[in-house]
Amino acid sequence: MSGFWWFLLIVVLILSPMSMLIPSARQKTLIILRDKALALGIKVTVLPHQINENLTLEGAAYRWLRSAEAPPLGGYLCLLKKEADRDRGKIVFPNWQLVSGQLNCLTLEQQSGLAQWLTQLPDDAFAIEWGSATLTLWWHERDSQLDLAALNTHALALLALKK
Repeated sequence: MSGFWWFLLIVVLILSPMSMLIPSARQKTLIILRDKALALGIKVTVLPHQINENLTLEGAAYRWLRSAEAPPLGGYLCLLKKEADRDRGKIVFPNWQLVSGQLNCLTLEQQSGLAQWLTQLPDDAFAIEWGSATLTLWWHERDSQLDLAALNTHALALLALKK
């Protein structure tokens, strides 16, 4: 083998790992989606979250925060989308099961608003957490055409409702 081919082989071996640094089309789409969320004030995390000893949520968490001046809401609840052949709790909204907390920590107005918001969620949404200061959507980020602005407006309205 001539020196040229050895040189070419060495260059290819050095440069080939760098090709893995180029983001894929899916990664580029996620970057755009997460940048939109950030611009709207939505906090995005992709770390697993332990709900209880039997349940760990893994996916992207889009979290809306109540304003610092607003009084905290009472209670906590976690809803999971109903899966075929899995019973994780009582069905409280169409296709959504309550796995943690109590629904009565929300007013009827909040429950109605939450039910309406659940219908706007992407198909790959699988969990919702409502805490004293946050509302969190867990999903797999497959719907890149999601209307984040409308979802954001409704989520902020939900958090503004008083107990």
